[in-house]
Amino acid sequence: MSEAKRAYNLLRSFVNQEWERVKGFDMNEAWKELNENPAEAEARRAAPEAKQPDTTMDATELEATARTILNVTAKASYDEIRKSYEKVSNRVQPQNFDSGTEEARQAQELLRKATWAYQYLTKDMSPVQRRFRSLEIE
Repeated sequence: MSEAKRAYNLLRSFVNQEWERVKGFDMNEAWKELNENPAEAEARRAAPEAKQPDTTMDATELEATARTILNVTAKASYDEIRKSYEKVSNRVQPQNFDSGTEEARQAQELLRKATWAYQYLTKDMSPVQRRFRSLEIE
């Protein structure tokens, strides 16, 4: 097997593993939605659409979701969050896969979710903090 084919297979396996992990989380959310009160569901559907689809969750649930997507703990530092995001985003770039394939679609969805999770977890940090966090002055 050529090295390129082997690398491609490794990327596919990573995407499939992450997809199954995130899909399991999505299934839990779907079951919660199915089990909720029909009157509440109807009222939520009648309300105008918000920008963020996850507005039905409170802030702690959103943070838990973001941490689950990036696979980081509640006490993870900014550097750990950034490294986890970079790991996921580097491996699930859709251009690494043949266009139109299921893996490319899954990679695109994983990248979208990872980007949302990173932005959500770092929303309270200023751009200056994010940019110069890793610099050390001697």
